Amino acid sequence: MGLCSSEPPKGDAEEQGRNKKLNRMLERDHEKAEEIHKLLLLGAGESGKSTLFKQMMAIYGDGFSEAFREGYKGSIFATVIDSMRDLVFHSEKFYDKDKDKKYKIDAKNKKFVKTVTECKANLIDATVGEAIHELWNDPAIRETWEWRHLMQIPDTADHFFVQALILGKEGYIPSEDDVLRARVRTSGVVENTFTIQDNQFAMYDVGGQRSERKKWVHQFEDVSCVLFVVSISAYNQVLFEDGITNRMVEALHLFDEICNSEWFQRSSMVLFLNKSDLFVEKIKKFPITDCPALKDFEGDLQDFEQTAKFIEEEFLLLNKSALKTVFPHVTCATDRHNVAVVFNSVKDTVLKQSLEQAGLVVT
Repeated sequence: MGLCSSEPPKGDAEEQGRNKKLNRMLERDHEKAEEIHKLLLLGAGESGKSTLFKQMMAIYGDGFSEAFREGYKGSIFATVIDSMRDLVFHSEKFYDKDKDKKYKIDAKNKKFVKTVTECKANLIDATVGEAIHELWNDPAIRETWEWRHLMQIPDTADHFFVQALILGKEGYIPSEDDVLRARVRTSGVVENTFTIQDNQFAMYDVGGQRSERKKWVHQFEDVSCVLFVVSISAYNQVLFEDGITNRMVEALHLFDEICNSEWFQRSSMVLFLNKSDLFVEKIKKFPITDCPALKDFEGDLQDFEQTAKFIEEEFLLLNKSALKTVFPHVTCATDRHNVAVVFNSVKDTVLKQSLEQAGLVVT
């Protein structure tokens, strides 16, 4: 009888070599993935999440190419036209209700009302641009604008109203500032990666509307940090989805759910109280006690520090874990300097927690 060979068949040896090589590649990929700090942007719709996301692209990423900016033109046109139509509708509605002349659109501007109401929703040419420009300068429209919290008009619509003539010029391409203020509802998940001082970050922006939220939790249990964004100025507005629920009430409910979720127990939690620029102006006319969740506030209703601190505390009180620290920041997502300063603090928080979890820092 012959002796059996101890060497594996040639084909098996080659297969084993390929498997080892593949395993080494997978291990390297895993190590690289572990080095990336994952940041998840969460919050209710209209909170300013996507504006923060775009600011990060502009500050730390590749910025906005001309093609990227041009891609926002259609949504900007549609938003501007729809918003002006809404203002015209409510101006006429307010006047019809009480016959208050401050809501009566000037007769000479009726032709511009016709132009705006009959134009195509995705095109602003010179004629439509002029109509929007003239209507925006009508006192009745400006008066109605003061009550925009009763409507579903984007907070940044006035940024575009004042440059309506520019929008109507042939060859208009949105500026970087226009892109930051453009409102496009996020659907699904958008990712952006960037490097700061040799530290890699991946930021994920997910849809804020109720219909999008079921996609959140199970996909992001391993994130380094949850950035929860709240529109601090939305205390007297209702949701786009149902037209009934107060936006601040919804934000508090959602924060409670996310902050105390089993999926994010090991994740840092940062609270962005966003749209501070709008908030400081709004509290001069509308008290935060208009919001059911803020009705117990007893301080100076027009004091920014007192009112903002009260809202911050309402959120922090929802944290049920003694082991979790929530880091609050008052922000204005359209202010690049403010975002850069705040994110530098967030970066330090994330890196410190990474070192602690690796056992390299004593807590």
